[in-house]
Amino acid sequence: MRLSVVIPAYNEAGNIVATLAELKQNIAQCKLVKDLEIIVIDDHSSDSTFDTVRSLKDKKTKCIRLSRRSGSHTALRAGLLHAAGDVVLAISADGQENPDVFNSMLLKIKEGKHVVWGVRRKREENVFSKFFAFIAYQLITMFIESDVSREVLSNTDFFLISRKVVDAVNQFKERNTSLFGLIIWLGFKQDFVVYDRRIRRNEESKWSFRSKVRAAVSWIVAFSGIPLKLISLLGIMTALLGFAYALFIIIYASLGYTPPGWAEPVILILVLGGVQMVMLGLMGEYLWRNLDETRNRPLYFVEDMTGEE
Repeated sequence: MRLSVVIPAYNEAGNIVATLAELKQNIAQCKLVKDLEIIVIDDHSSDSTFDTVRSLKDKKTKCIRLSRRSGSHTALRAGLLHAAGDVVLAISADGQENPDVFNSMLLKIKEGKHVVWGVRRKREENVFSKFFAFIAYQLITMFIESDVSREVLSNTDFFLISRKVVDAVNQFKERNTSLFGLIIWLGFKQDFVVYDRRIRRNEESKWSFRSKVRAAVSWIVAFSGIPLKLISLLGIMTALLGFAYALFIIIYASLGYTPPGWAEPVILILVLGGVQMVMLGLMGEYLWRNLDETRNRPLYFVEDMTGEE
């Protein structure tokens, strides 16, 4: 097989050389790989990531620098558009994913699978991050019909996909979406391998809590209209609650009690106002994403590329 490796990198000058060396060492031991290309996508790093890769002067390794920071999923999609292999491995540059499982992943592709996920055994995160991940992936599995379980989704870090899946992903022109969500939505035969995630070699993770929230929202909004349907359900429930409260006030007054004064109107105003703001926010999210898609702007621009000289 011809193998392409796509590595998104943002400020990974201290990690990329070791990551590339380890990858090449593991891939060299796999007899199924007859040809190799490695594509590092520099997501407009502020350090010397691009120059570090270029200084290696390796004909099998090239680096593409994007003109602006676009996020790891956009960087991965840029790499998939340039990948020419029969299978494509997408893996991070920080050294946390263990390439020792690559041979097992490739054997599953040979057996007829089209997508093989690398799934960590457990999440080494704080309680708050674990709780957020649990809620997010519960929603995702509710909104997206897939044979992939929530446990696999919530612990997936990297993947190996066949040429058919690469070509299918490259047909999508959506800007506001999730690459992992696209691959799962496509279907195809999917499987996974389990590995032990390692500690980053250098520096801290660039995957902030804000990035996680943005990715979760993109995943849910891009593949489901259920949030909009929930707005209607929430409106009906709020209206019923209002009628029930009105009935309570009538019965309360008929029994000779004096109805409370300003407290109830204030509570109702706050509750209804909050519900309306949530409704407007959700509709605004969908409208903004539709506007962004209709602009039809390119997903990314290439600022520089090794080998162009």
